[in-house]
Amino acid sequence: MEEHNLYLKRFLQDLTYRPINNIPGPKKRASVAVVVRLRPQSEPRDGKGNIDGGSFHRRSARKDPYQPCDPGDIEDVFEEPWTKDAIAEILFIKRASRVGDRWTGHVALPGGGRDRTDECDEAAAIRECREEVGLDLMSGDVLLCGPLPQRVIITNWGQKPLMILCPYVFLWTREEMPSLDLQASEVAAAFWIPVQFLLDGKHQTCHPVDVSDRMAAGKLALLRPFFKVMLGPMYFSAIHLKPEEVSHSSTRDGDETIGELMLWGITYAVLADMLDLLPPFSFVKAFQYPFFKSWDYQALVWILSADYRRRRKEDVDGYKFSQVIGMRAQKQSDRNAKPSIIDLIMKGYYPFVRQAVYGVILLRIMIVAGLVVLSLWVQGRL
Repeated sequence: MEEHNLYLKRFLQDLTYRPINNIPGPKKRASVAVVVRLRPQSEPRDGKGNIDGGSFHRRSARKDPYQPCDPGDIEDVFEEPWTKDAIAEILFIKRASRVGDRWTGHVALPGGGRDRTDECDEAAAIRECREEVGLDLMSGDVLLCGPLPQRVIITNWGQKPLMILCPYVFLWTREEMPSLDLQASEVAAAFWIPVQFLLDGKHQTCHPVDVSDRMAAGKLALLRPFFKVMLGPMYFSAIHLKPEEVSHSSTRDGDETIGELMLWGITYAVLADMLDLLPPFSFVKAFQYPFFKSWDYQALVWILSADYRRRRKEDVDGYKFSQVIGMRAQKQSDRNAKPSIIDLIMKGYYPFVRQAVYGVILLRIMIVAGLVVLSLWVQGRL
């Protein structure tokens, strides 16, 4: 456990030096908070925790609350005796089910859209976390470590940019956490998942998603049932989450179950930029390109995207651990902002998906039409 926390500490310290890959457009922006806590396996020393024991002593004055902390602050947290056997965990939420919400019921990180009142993207993450789960990231008990790569959220298989998503990593510095206060209209449940659980490959799976609305958008909406029957669900890389404890919103029915918790999609991609830089440094290797199960689709998309996947693999192989971890030892001029690794893999893949989908549908229609013609011809000769 100490070895894993050592790498986590080093990663968080390097975040304080990491340049932001600032993406200027589209204008709409959103932020999420990756909140990390260190949960001691033994009871707090005073038996009650130290929530009221005063704010964490910082080496830096932190005059600007939206700037990353001093890396020495992170060092001091991990030097605390209670962290030696601590389990690093990340806070997740399950979004409330709402009609018309693109992300209804999804597992996510606390966060949301940037308001006009927000000074910056960091401020949006802090405000949304306070509103959604009642956790004050401006507290003296929290360190802003730094950003993960920004990404453009795109819908309709890479055709329509929606917004820029800006993730920020925060570290809780106390032995115990205050109780979470969930915003029932936005959040159905909240829970903590150990970082080691996320890194354990045995929890990796593929999550089926109905994407017929992406294949038949706008004027083609009437064709959605056709696409759904023709291809079935699309499968995405995911992690099946199994939290030990779950905090529910106050509106939850006592008999209501939380259901299956799948980490996939945008949140999976956000955390890949963190988890791939922690032992065993192979999180992205478990990533699978989204796929349909039919053999004809898989064969066609494999042929169409072969060169693209080869080039992306070379790019990922060049995204070395040493290029990111150890950044604070580099000269300022040598510190390059890194793009999101999953975005790097996926940014040009969906055109091949569309080609394969339409090719398979056309092929199947031709086969069916051919069989009908053949059947009529045979019947005509009998």
